[in-house]
Amino acid sequence: MLHKRHRASTFGFVLALLVAMTGTSACRMLPPFGTVANPDQQPRIRAGLRTVQVTRGDITSLLVYPGELRPKVGAIVASRVAGRIERMLVEPGATVRQGDVLAELDRSALEVQAVQAQAALAAAEARLATLKAGGDLDAQAEADASLRAAKARLASLETAPPSEAIPALAQAARGARSRLAEIEGGRATAIASADSRLFAARQQLDAALLARPATDATLAASTIAAPSASPVPVAQAQPPTSIEVEEARRAVQEAQQEVARARQPASADELAAARQQLAEAEDALLLARWPVGPSDLDEARANVEAAEARLRRAGQPSSDAAVKAGESAVQYAGAAIELARLQLREATLASPINGIVAETHQQQGATIGVGVPVVTIQPPDYEMAVAVDERQLGQVSPGQNVSVLVDVYAGESFTGTVRSISPSVDPRTRTVSARVDVQDPRSKLKSGLLAQVAVAGARRSGALIVPREAIMGAGDISVMTVVEGRARKQPVQIGVQDGRSVEVTQGLAEGTEIILASVGILDGDIVGQPPQER
Repeated sequence: MLHKRHRASTFGFVLALLVAMTGTSACRMLPPFGTVANPDQQPRIRAGLRTVQVTRGDITSLLVYPGELRPKVGAIVASRVAGRIERMLVEPGATVRQGDVLAELDRSALEVQAVQAQAALAAAEARLATLKAGGDLDAQAEADASLRAAKARLASLETAPPSEAIPALAQAARGARSRLAEIEGGRATAIASADSRLFAARQQLDAALLARPATDATLAASTIAAPSASPVPVAQAQPPTSIEVEEARRAVQEAQQEVARARQPASADELAAARQQLAEAEDALLLARWPVGPSDLDEARANVEAAEARLRRAGQPSSDAAVKAGESAVQYAGAAIELARLQLREATLASPINGIVAETHQQQGATIGVGVPVVTIQPPDYEMAVAVDERQLGQVSPGQNVSVLVDVYAGESFTGTVRSISPSVDPRTRTVSARVDVQDPRSKLKSGLLAQVAVAGARRSGALIVPREAIMGAGDISVMTVVEGRARKQPVQIGVQDGRSVEVTQGLAEGTEIILASVGILDGDIVGQPPQER
């Protein structure tokens, strides 16, 4: 049974929606008291009742079901990455299309992760290329360095100095340590020594230059004083030669150069050489203090053999297992960069459907985690759940187009589609639940509005049609006919109905006059009589 609120609007809906579908019935108002219906007949009193004649016409059954509008299941847009909401672009009530941006998260950290993933992929691809080319260059270099170190260790053990050389080695180590300290501490001692040698060289040069001219003058004076006398040998120092003078000059120049070198800061090569000399001296001293035994030599030789074996393996073509491992590393790095790019894209939250923003759960600037809801989108269309009488299931099917009338929009209909029908019947009401999708292209509907679903059913052509308001009763259906001025109750059987008109399948004939809205009229009541003589 229809709810009173829905029943009152059903007739208005049918009048507005199917006026063109129903057959026309000749409806007339009985004249008021004292009027003549036909001048050739004796006038009768109509008492203000309305009557119509049963006519034939076409009628399409219309099944009307009340219900309430509910929004379809919407979409909750949640964040798939953690971060801070940099921009919130929508607010409740905003209309959005699929793909519209709702919010944006801070992308800086995600961009760094993407760059790191790209670098890791490049490194994995380079290593795979090396493996496929016939060897691992890094492994070869490492194995070669290990071999050189093992050979150097073996050579140092084989040439280890005897214990008798410990004093000399200790002195060499001290000298190397002093030289390193001198270089690292400013080379003051070397500068002083170089200055001393320069001073001595200059003194020697000055003495050589002064001694030669004095010797020549003495010889000349003695010759002039006794020209006729025989020469007498005189004991005297041999004067320096020109070669000795040149050697003294070169000594001064070398000393000057040594002073200049001593005053210059130590270079990196000199410092490295001094440190290497100290390390070698200390290693030699250590070997002399710790005698080398046969086991030490055997161990060193074994290390050399192992290093040679590693170098041979590194120089051989890569095995299938190594290549597969390299390929797996490339795939892993590729997956990592795809994940980084996906997270970078998911920092932009977009609407998955067309609809209206129902709620924003977060504010701009908020820091959120993975899976935290940000925006709720309500779809633009609605749905209704209606109860279909089990006797009418044959006229309702999934995919069927229906009309929907909303009480607040009188005279306007919306398009709907039967989405599904329940597979079971409610044993209490003998009805079946059906789901109807309702389209709202102009966004006029609201959740919770009362509405009615009209389903077009069977169509009858040339059927006997009476107005719906002439039908009385629910179980035993009847109408009130006018027979010789009296109301007569006539049982009838009805067929399809469209909410305004009803098909009569048995009990009436075409042209029979019936009373509309016959509530309170009893069988045998006079509905019309001639006026009384006064």
